[in-house]
Amino acid sequence: MNYVSPLGNKLNKNNSHCATEITIMKNITLPHRRGFLLKPLVSALLAISLAGCLSGGGGGSDDAPAQAAVSAVSTTEGDLKGISMNGMRVFRGIPYAQPPVGELRFAPPEPLAQRDETLQLSAEFGSSCVQVDLATSSVAGNEDCLYLNVYTPESGEDLPVMVWIHGGAFVFGNGGGEYDPTRLVAQDVIVVTLNYRLGLLGFLAHPSLASDGGNFGLMDQQQALRWIKANIAAFGGDPDNVTVFGESAGGHSVMSHIVSPRAKAENLFQRAIVQSGSYAPFQSSKAVAQAAGQNVATSLGCGNSQTAENCLRDLPATQFLTVQGSQVIPNSDAATDLLPRTIQTALNDGDFNTDLDIMIGSNQDEGTLFVALDELTEGSSLDALGEAEYRSRVADLFAGSGLDADQIATDYLGYTPVGANQLSLALSAIWTDSNFACNAYAQAGTFSTANMNTYQYWFRDEDAPWTLVPSASFPLGATHASEIPYVLYPESLMRSRYTGTEVDVDRLASQMVGYWSQFAKDGDPNSTDGVDPNWAQASGGIVNTLDTPTTADGSVLNFLGYHRCSYWASPPLDN
Repeated sequence: MNYVSPLGNKLNKNNSHCATEITIMKNITLPHRRGFLLKPLVSALLAISLAGCLSGGGGGSDDAPAQAAVSAVSTTEGDLKGISMNGMRVFRGIPYAQPPVGELRFAPPEPLAQRDETLQLSAEFGSSCVQVDLATSSVAGNEDCLYLNVYTPESGEDLPVMVWIHGGAFVFGNGGGEYDPTRLVAQDVIVVTLNYRLGLLGFLAHPSLASDGGNFGLMDQQQALRWIKANIAAFGGDPDNVTVFGESAGGHSVMSHIVSPRAKAENLFQRAIVQSGSYAPFQSSKAVAQAAGQNVATSLGCGNSQTAENCLRDLPATQFLTVQGSQVIPNSDAATDLLPRTIQTALNDGDFNTDLDIMIGSNQDEGTLFVALDELTEGSSLDALGEAEYRSRVADLFAGSGLDADQIATDYLGYTPVGANQLSLALSAIWTDSNFACNAYAQAGTFSTANMNTYQYWFRDEDAPWTLVPSASFPLGATHASEIPYVLYPESLMRSRYTGTEVDVDRLASQMVGYWSQFAKDGDPNSTDGVDPNWAQASGGIVNTLDTPTTADGSVLNFLGYHRCSYWASPPLDN
């Protein structure tokens, strides 16, 4: 159970993926090369796909006509009014901190001041944080972006609260229209989605900045949790029953808060759901991050140490997009209580919040998405390019890790059936096992060993209603992010996209919404009426298989028979 991703810090340094460039604006390009991860393109496509599809549901910006404003809610800053929509009370665009602009750029979030007037909210969301919108090839968002959205049943008191942290490699995404919490809210839970600072504006570390390692985005998330703790009772929620959940970078954020002494000391949440967020469990130290930040500052014309702070705060926000690369990862900072040690170090030492209930999991074929996007951007399949290119990509993935990449490439070719898609599927399996599946398995074991209520899932539906990649030369299977629709898509969209039977998609979606919402209620995903298949704890050697036509408890041996975690516990070293 002490498996650690062999890529270690290498996962954090390869901030780019392909040997091409995505043109963002006329004079703004985002370089990226092969490595971990191809997340910006993934997450941008996800945001584009979902935002465009939810226009008719509870999460989209063009929802069914809003009804009369609901009764005012009193918060710590003043009263606000939301709207009634699709059987919910909806409060979109609530500011939870002062705008991080001017002197507050590259500074911890500051609480809001009191206001005298009632804030009238509408169906519109607050602005996204600054990022690149690949749908329009332009810069999107605004630095004034620290907003959250609250969705509640029409009535209720002391309801459980679920706080969604979006993914996007920490450079893309938002808590707005791409997520529809309608079905969760129907289970008598309150759902909150939020924005947080992204990219270099959210994670730049520099000696001139008092920055907790530059983790402004994580600080934003915790400030949002503080606001929720202080105010959610006014919306009918229980401030002592909060579940944080997120996917990919959102799941990585959840892991960061699990090991954050600050989050534990303030009791910001009681339960956590980690969806495909177990990657990159090592973070760069503050010293390494600040050295990288100095290089960024120099490249932006702010290399003078005496004036760097003001220079960085005076630059147009768009300038940071030209140098931030394709992803960022939070940094550890031993001098603070936000993230003083890396996730993996804290887990290894047992220095994390053990007073939590945990749900954690991964998807069967996480890596196929990244290989398919390589195929999309390069215009040719890996199998068409040949074995030399396959070995080159494996070497790129493990460069500087101390592992024998060529032996890994050979071994996984041996594990993959010979056929037209052998190279693509072998590389996909390497990504899946080394980055996602085996880390999730090990982390579930760590939580179980700490006597925490721990439930591990394995998402396996290969027909998931997920269409980010138009086509690929090989089957994607249950790829990265394909579980999200089952919890945060409306039923109509699920049915319109599903390639299997309508009965299957409805059943699995209903079961997953039930598991997620019931876990938020009492830390146990099993339904009180016993209708859905039982989900035993990970300590019993069980991984709950989420698949059609039915979910089921499954022996961990099934999981380990598919993912080669024993291999990654002792991978071949480069001699």
